[in-house]
Amino acid sequence: MKIRSKIKTYEVEMVDDLLSRKKEILKKFSYDRLFFCIDKNVYETYRKQIVPFIGDDFYFLIDALESNKEYTHLAEYYDVLIENRFTRNDILVAIGGGIIQDICGFVSSTLYRGIRWIFIPTTLLAQADSCIGSKTSINFGSRKNLIGSFYPPDAIFIDTGFCQTLTPEYFNSGLGEIIKFHLQADRKKFEVLQKFLALKNPHSPRALRKIIWSTLKIKRSYFEKDEFDSDRRNLLNYGHCFGHALESASGFEVNHGEAVIVGMGFANLVSARRGLMDPEKYAAFEALLKRYYPRFDLSKIDVEDIISYLKQDKKRVGRGLTMVLSEDIGKQCKYNDLTEKEIRDTFDEFLAIYPHVPAAGPGPRKTYQKKVNS
Repeated sequence: MKIRSKIKTYEVEMVDDLLSRKKEILKKFSYDRLFFCIDKNVYETYRKQIVPFIGDDFYFLIDALESNKEYTHLAEYYDVLIENRFTRNDILVAIGGGIIQDICGFVSSTLYRGIRWIFIPTTLLAQADSCIGSKTSINFGSRKNLIGSFYPPDAIFIDTGFCQTLTPEYFNSGLGEIIKFHLQADRKKFEVLQKFLALKNPHSPRALRKIIWSTLKIKRSYFEKDEFDSDRRNLLNYGHCFGHALESASGFEVNHGEAVIVGMGFANLVSARRGLMDPEKYAAFEALLKRYYPRFDLSKIDVEDIISYLKQDKKRVGRGLTMVLSEDIGKQCKYNDLTEKEIRDTFDEFLAIYPHVPAAGPGPRKTYQKKVNS
């Protein structure tokens, strides 16, 4: 897939057994040295394959934690590259999920006013969503993605094999964005989603390749004429307004894609309460989404914290609170007039229908990929 950006044109390529094909995937690039930035968990999970893949090239590891995406850590990443004599003739290769992508994308957009970088996404969410679209996002304290830029990689290589070691929570996280995009497409695309979700083995490489490609095509259709998020692309924040607030309010215990699933459910309830979405449609959407809600005790969250983070949402433009609401498949609209009372009342109602989870909850998840037998 070729992506035409106003910054630079880049391609997405699907590659099987990627960690054994370094020369093949990089043969089109001219460079002096490669610098690898790798998710520490991915490195440990695939150590036997990844060590020979790196070879004698320079690499450094980062724990894929939201706290390491905080702006105060940026100096450490610049220092690693500068102290090891990274030049504009070199290429930064990012291997990991969305956190590693955001760090490397932002660093690449700002170091020397722009360096080349390549992205190898290792989570379903990164492969099906965040890898394209040019956005880089850095956290400002507990405020998610408040600082950022638009700077796409020079190439993206997707190997669905990485998804075979994802924990259920992080596979579910990827499904969250996949569901969102197909709800924002049309009925034909929605049928593609339904067939995928009905599969006995949605983890199969063939099934993943098909649904990832479908999702990327939908996303491309949204940003190809609105790359810098000033018009139609804003609608892709369906589920994200409440979702980002939930991530922050939970101390990032809820991962991004699962927070988006909850965010869509909340936005749909707001829409139904306003009469924008008819009751039958709301019930059908809720029946789909609740199958993928995270095992998280939502009652632990203080609605006042949600409201506080909604007030800090970078998409907010007026005095009211902002949320993308849905009427039906492919029919979403951004509203900037939500009130605090509306959020409180909807939150109370949403808690009553949200699947019950024991108060202790599953606890914070510290890893997203299981060790491979090698």
